[in-house]
Amino acid sequence: MAVTLQIQSVIYHNEKASLLRALDSLSNAVRVNRETSKELGDVAVCYGDASASPVFSNEEIGEIEARFAPFFTFRYTYFHENTGTAKGHNRMGRDCTADYMMIMNPDVLVCPHLFSNMLEYLLDPAKEAGMIEARQTPIEHPKEYDRDTLETEWASTACAMFSTEMFRAIDGFDEKTFFLYCDDLDFSWRIRLAGKKVYYRPDCPVYHAKRLSATGGWQPTSAEIYFSQEAALLMAYKWSNHERFQKLYEQFSNSDEIGAKVIARFEEMKANNALPTPIDPEGRIARFLGDNYSENRFVL
Repeated sequence: MAVTLQIQSVIYHNEKASLLRALDSLSNAVRVNRETSKELGDVAVCYGDASASPVFSNEEIGEIEARFAPFFTFRYTYFHENTGTAKGHNRMGRDCTADYMMIMNPDVLVCPHLFSNMLEYLLDPAKEAGMIEARQTPIEHPKEYDRDTLETEWASTACAMFSTEMFRAIDGFDEKTFFLYCDDLDFSWRIRLAGKKVYYRPDCPVYHAKRLSATGGWQPTSAEIYFSQEAALLMAYKWSNHERFQKLYEQFSNSDEIGAKVIARFEEMKANNALPTPIDPEGRIARFLGDNYSENRFVL
């Protein structure tokens, strides 16, 4: 029996041409699945727009709906605020009526056989799969995975799939704690805390545009640095790693203006009783290895 799927992306001032390329790749993958393995029934692609003004006009939305109607239903929601990723995905996910959900970055291009390979483990009860992650290219994520079972400790939502039932069972992403980073890490760990497994599928490549410096390093913006530091501090707090939390707290307190903003935000959350309730005190799921959350296969 065919399954239904909702694919969703939070967009933020993305180029229209890039978004249309992503939709083209999805339509091709839907077509290939329906002509070959045929797991997919109805598919909906949802864009939640967190931009300061709508990326698409009503006329453009109508054109997109008509263009891709043979492959999927297109739904566009303008949020009227910068929701960040966790809140944006929750907003779309709460209205989901499909069997499965796939979260992907709006600049991702998927391979033709993506859906069959992603659904394989989710449809196999013996796998006890809670979440499946695709392989990013040209820069593959360095975290380790078991070559025999394909199990991994957490999944990036640059492109990942899970059941809507699983999403609801763990109450979606933690939007109260995470704005931009680590929401997928926390989501993955809570799936494992619920007794399910996370898998990495190297045979599911997706193209994910990355910008590197001339020496091959990351080039984060000041906003990316701030939100990544904030997320790191809150992950250590929420997942009961007191030693890691204290180290980061002292590091950010004595660093620069960005670090000071992170500490000020934490103290504001504390004063407002808005901090997350610490979980996994025995450390059964969470791992903090320096600045990483798992063993890595290589260094970027």
